[in-house]
Order: sequence, then C-alpha cells, then structure tokens
Amino acid sequence: MIIQKTDSIYNVSITTPHKGSKMFQITAVFNKHCLNDVLRELFDNEIEGVTVTDVIGKGSLGIAEKNNAPDLYPKVMLLIVVSNDKTKEITMEAIRAHTQDLGHGAGKMWVTPVLEVERIRTGEKNESALTQPIPRTTAKTNTFFTAVDTPSS
Repeated sequence: MIIQKTDSIYNVSITTPHKGSKMFQITAVFNKHCLNDVLRELFDNEIEGVTVTDVIGKGSLGIAEKNNAPDLYPKVMLLIVVSNDKTKEITMEAIRAHTQDLGHGAGKMWVTPVLEVERIRTGEKNESALTQPIPRTTAKTNTFFTAVDTPSS
C-alpha cells in the first residue's frame, strides 16, 4: 500500500506484488452431510488442496432461543485456494452441484482475491506453492505424514 499526502488529501494506492496473478480463495459453509460428495467432485477435477473445518452458526433462519441459548447449527467450512478463473469456476460448480438443492440453510460460498501464497516448508511462492495433484496411478493410499510435515507441528 502506498500513501501519499497532497494538499491535506491522502491518496491511497493498493498495489499487488505479483501483477497478473489471479489467485482466489473460495470459502464455502454448508451442511456436513454434503461433504463427501463435494470432496469427491473436487478430487475428480484434480482440486486437492482443501482445508475442512467443523463450524457452528446460523444464517438467515433466525434464532429460536431455549434456556437463553441460541440455536446454532453444525456445518462444515471449506477453504480452497486456486490459481485461475477456470479452476475457481470448477470449484464453485462442484460445491453448488451437491449443496444447491437443499433449500433454506443450504449454505453460502464467497470468493476472496489472494495476493500471495507461500509454502512454508520449501519457500515456493504463488502458483508453485499450491497443491499439485499426484497421478492416481502412483499415489500411495496408505501414505501418512510425520509431525515434521504436518501444518500443526
């Protein structure tokens, strides 16, 4: 961000460090029972870098209070960072295809621009830091990561 003062007026310019880079974070909150179908669709489209979190909350359904406690509903939240418009649309359609027909309380998704991504372990940046799919013919199904490789270590 660049701030310049001219005649008591501040001009603020926001510049992106990587011009031409169009990365996006898709955040989606929806019912838990749709998760496996959404993940299967994402993985079938080789979108494999996904963070899933259990959340509780309420949307526009209102609050019915019992014993002074609001009703909060369990959902899941997906966070997915993608490197281009095409992958963004594929991701959103995969989520929409398995959650859209649920009616009220189906969930929400939104897109946020991402300026920069860094893989902490290797220092790779931006598109290089995003998950690349492993060919399914060579991927080991029983592979696990040690504490050194996990994000929580």
